[in-house]
Amino acid sequence: MLIGVALDSEEETGDEEVAKPGGGNNTKPAKIISTYQITIPQGSGGAVMKSTGGSSSIKKYYNMSETSDSIFEAIRQLSLRTRRTPIGHHLKVIVISEKLARSKNLTELIDFYTRDDNIRPSVMIFVSKGKAKDVLENALPGQTPAFVLEGIYNNRDRNMGVWEPVSMAKVVGPLQGKRSFLLQNVIAFDKETKLTGAGVINGETGKLVGFLDEPELEGMAWLTGKGLGGVLKTYNPDTNDLLTYEVKSMHSKIKANVNNGQISFNVKIKSTGRYAEVFAEKPKKLHDGIVKKDKALLQKRVLELVQTTVTKMQKELHTEAAGFGTSLHNQHPAVWRSVKDNWDETFSQIPITYEVNVNIEEYGASDTTAE
Repeated sequence: MLIGVALDSEEETGDEEVAKPGGGNNTKPAKIISTYQITIPQGSGGAVMKSTGGSSSIKKYYNMSETSDSIFEAIRQLSLRTRRTPIGHHLKVIVISEKLARSKNLTELIDFYTRDDNIRPSVMIFVSKGKAKDVLENALPGQTPAFVLEGIYNNRDRNMGVWEPVSMAKVVGPLQGKRSFLLQNVIAFDKETKLTGAGVINGETGKLVGFLDEPELEGMAWLTGKGLGGVLKTYNPDTNDLLTYEVKSMHSKIKANVNNGQISFNVKIKSTGRYAEVFAEKPKKLHDGIVKKDKALLQKRVLELVQTTVTKMQKELHTEAAGFGTSLHNQHPAVWRSVKDNWDETFSQIPITYEVNVNIEEYGASDTTAE
């Protein structure tokens, strides 16, 4: 049972041990290394035992790699190395390396997987700022990388660094409609996998154009209202005391304005939450004045995060992936038709204003904070 796939550029890996199709006079160019993660059923005689410090654990998976310019051919090449036929009914994740995603249209890379009726359209897609195959080789003892990646999405209400899940079913529409979007970035970190920011896929080219780092992805969550919860951290500029706010809910509304042919946007962001943590040598008893000051600090921080993210899209990536175009399309369809063919460049010049309202509803079991 295939549970994970990693796609790398052959030039990027430089891996000479990967099996290549054909032989003899076969000169077919090999460009993509496909790494397949295959689960080992519990109790199987093929399970690999590891022993460390007197304790043992069962490695629940093994990886096989093939190189070809055809992803379909690569998976069929596995038939030369195992008597068991690989099946994709339980495929969970596809990880694409940065270099491959920058050089090839995403539609091409997932074409086989969208056509194969044995593979579910709910398969999650990731990009990796590094080798994709390394992601499928990193896991704590007893864990399986593909299952870990799928399960991390359960933490969306705890950290805004976990972007919304993007499945094959969800990328087909934007790719065909030439709309830009984000894919969660995952890297091999020490002996684990870690989500860190997101890759930006340009709708016009279908290729990766750059990354949002973790704070920029946090800004995107505020901008779009797609965060389910998490942490907002800021510091008092006068005392340098830490203030941590737990986000319980967030909402965002993008309003498109057209005045004499000039487009502008206004973004209204609302959030409710609670005091989660306050670092202060001399905490003061909470009162309306303190809450009002803390609220202003938090709102300022949200505004900084959002502005940084928008500046990255407008001035560096020249790609709009936050839904401003969708808002313009829905609210002013005639104007949208006049700018949609060159939307990313048009967006880079459009002014945007923001309104942020953070509501501190509770303060936990302690009623003190820093003044």
